[in-house]
Amino acid sequence: MGFTDWFGLATKKNKGVDVQKIKKESVDMGAMAAGSPSAASEALGKMIEQNNAPTKVLMVQDGDYMPQVTDYALKMAQRLDCEIIALDVTDKPLQFSGDRMQRESDRFIDMARQNAEQFTSKATAHGIKVQHIIDIANPEEVIARVSATDVGIRYVLSKPEGETATADQQRPHVPVFDLHCSRL
Repeated sequence: MGFTDWFGLATKKNKGVDVQKIKKESVDMGAMAAGSPSAASEALGKMIEQNNAPTKVLMVQDGDYMPQVTDYALKMAQRLDCEIIALDVTDKPLQFSGDRMQRESDRFIDMARQNAEQFTSKATAHGIKVQHIIDIANPEEVIARVSATDVGIRYVLSKPEGETATADQQRPHVPVFDLHCSRL
């Protein structure tokens, strides 16, 4: 770490990636002393479990894999020696009803499976284990549910939002969230 890093003056190497850290929560000593020791011990147990779990990267896509996001996830997993959970999630088929909703859901699932198979084979060639999840629901709710059930998820990578996010974009902004904190 250089001198300029101490003061935040160093230039960032990858300006296209935004890393946001979420404030770490802790168990309040006053609450432990005054109230419920069982709740405090449960909270401490969850924090210890989270710290001891193997690190995983949650890569969120919408079935159509963006090469910049997949490449970044692979590099990150190699660097951190961790697994990737490829989550394909969308709520677009839910705007339809009946047969149209079923057709759109099937189309999304087929596209997600094909792209995930290609990504998994590429990751396996690099020695990275990949788990694939497909869900049709509100993406924010699914991300919260998946990250709550797997305490090993430390980072969440996702496609940039909006019309400017295209696969042929040279250096897109890839949102990365650091979840190395208590999710209590």
